[in-house]
Amino acid sequence: MNVRKLAMSSVFAALMCLTGMLIHWAPALIPFSILPVFVYLSGLILGAEYGAMAMLVYLVLGLFGLPVFASAPFGGLGYILKPTFGFLLGYVAAAYAVGRIYGEGSLWRAIAGVFSGLIILYLFGLSYLYVILHWVLHQGTSMVGVLTIGFVPLLFMGDLIKAGIAVWVGQEVVRRRQNALDR
Repeated sequence: MNVRKLAMSSVFAALMCLTGMLIHWAPALIPFSILPVFVYLSGLILGAEYGAMAMLVYLVLGLFGLPVFASAPFGGLGYILKPTFGFLLGYVAAAYAVGRIYGEGSLWRAIAGVFSGLIILYLFGLSYLYVILHWVLHQGTSMVGVLTIGFVPLLFMGDLIKAGIAVWVGQEVVRRRQNALDR
């Protein structure tokens, strides 16, 4: 177990908690958030296992009742029934995928990793959104409706820009860390 990466995982979990509590910008079913930037960064900087662990710690803290999620009730087991909970589950898988694909490789691997993390985040989030809306809340919805609610607004609210920021910052942090270790 790498103690340094373990400590950095706790920092990323704390950043996720703080950001989740502070960012409440868009009054929509799916709130605007910069949390995906930290998800992608955790995979790039910490790697697959530690990045996913940081996201899992964030998720568990919220489920235990800490008010760290982006919309009301902000935490607790009841959050599992919220339509947005799938995106939170996707954070763990996305961070893992980003770290696994990137592996402290090239810029192109960082782009591929973050892009795959974005796709995984949408797969988890939109699937869960459909299940909750259709089967739990009994709202007649279609996949087009789910895409209208959970994909189009997020894409236009800058998910691609967030992904680009994560690639740029993550590459820079990894590059500087390597330069510091080489000295």
